[in-house]
Amino acid sequence: MPKAQAKSFSAVSQDAIKAYREDGVVCFRGMIADEWLDLAERGIARNLQSPGQFFRDHTPPDSPGRYVFEYWTWRDTPELEQVIFQSPLAKMAGTLMRARHVNMVMDNWFMREAGASNGAPWHHDEPYFDFEGTLCVVWVPLDFAPITDGLTFVRGSHRWGQLYVAPQFSQNVPFTSEGSAYKSVPDIDADPSGYEFLSWDVNVGDCLVFDFRTLHCITSKASPAKATQKRLTLRFGAEDTIFNPRGKWTQETSEYLINQGQLPGAFIDCGLMPRVWEKKP
Repeated sequence: MPKAQAKSFSAVSQDAIKAYREDGVVCFRGMIADEWLDLAERGIARNLQSPGQFFRDHTPPDSPGRYVFEYWTWRDTPELEQVIFQSPLAKMAGTLMRARHVNMVMDNWFMREAGASNGAPWHHDEPYFDFEGTLCVVWVPLDFAPITDGLTFVRGSHRWGQLYVAPQFSQNVPFTSEGSAYKSVPDIDADPSGYEFLSWDVNVGDCLVFDFRTLHCITSKASPAKATQKRLTLRFGAEDTIFNPRGKWTQETSEYLINQGQLPGAFIDCGLMPRVWEKKP
């Protein structure tokens, strides 16, 4: 499996911006203070005790560990609201995207327990959601994640100009993408020599930021998780982000957003997806 040079950064420098634009993903070291990590941990614990509408369990039958997540929790989770509105993560995202401003698109946490027998397959995020434009994901590990339990990315795949079918994460979540705009995800594992890959050991306090169209997977998706991994992901959209319902596979979330006052075909602008950062003049 060819490995590209996996650089890391300690500031959102011009070199980091260049790496993000060329590679589709960038790793930052020690950028997240303990106060934000503690709030994220407490917020996830709150959600696990009282799951909401968008709690999902992707655990296959007979798996010794769970694979679960929840999204759009921040309005009921004051700890995560503080992270979104007060931490430097929105500014980091906006600077990397060279945005004039950014909106919070979605908060989303994941937990993959030790022994979990499944994980995220090769995919990119855009086909799962009803958004088009300039978007990124800030991936924050709340436990040490060695490469084997972290993410692997296909370098530069965000620049291919292609949307891929949204694959199932588990048998009980039948995500599919229909229409001529979507191709099947390439069988990357069958021909790894045809791609360059980026992956990192990431510690608590580090984070990854990647483009909405960068192909990635859990590195050890074919092996049980060695240790429990919790992570918070925040999805941010720049000023050109439009809400555009994709089809029946996103119907639940698109109807939810419309009920929140978001207009189809319009720039994102509703209470669930507020503006959280603006570039200073």
